[in-house]
Amino acid sequence: MNERDQTIILECQKLAIDFARHVDQRNVEGAVGVFAEDATFERRGEVLRGHAAIRAAQLARSKTLVTRHVCANIAIDVVDGERATGAVSFVLFRHDHAEAGTDASKPAPLSGPEMVGEYIDEYRRTAAGWRIAKRVAKAAFRR
Repeated sequence: MNERDQTIILECQKLAIDFARHVDQRNVEGAVGVFAEDATFERRGEVLRGHAAIRAAQLARSKTLVTRHVCANIAIDVVDGERATGAVSFVLFRHDHAEAGTDASKPAPLSGPEMVGEYIDEYRRTAAGWRIAKRVAKAAFRR
């Protein structure tokens, strides 16, 4: 593997990790920013197209929702100097204090993961750097 490919792999892995971190920290602009402006993000049977749709979906999340995305097995394959593909396994822990009637000032109760799945990604070099051009979330297990 050459140095260029190693750099691309690291940059794409960082996008995968940054997305999970930004979503969990409720950093909407950070979550949106890992995507190319014309990106698509398919999850829960819905395809979000572009920054505006991805932003709207993030803003629509319950204010009392706590999530943690644990990402692993991040595999990136470089296609060329402009494109890469990848797969990211994730475990999602989710709790909405309002739905459950729990105290939001305390840690959420741990009842096991909500979902175990995989993101199937396409990455593209843009003027702003590497970004996710397409992301499809696929559930393998769901509570």
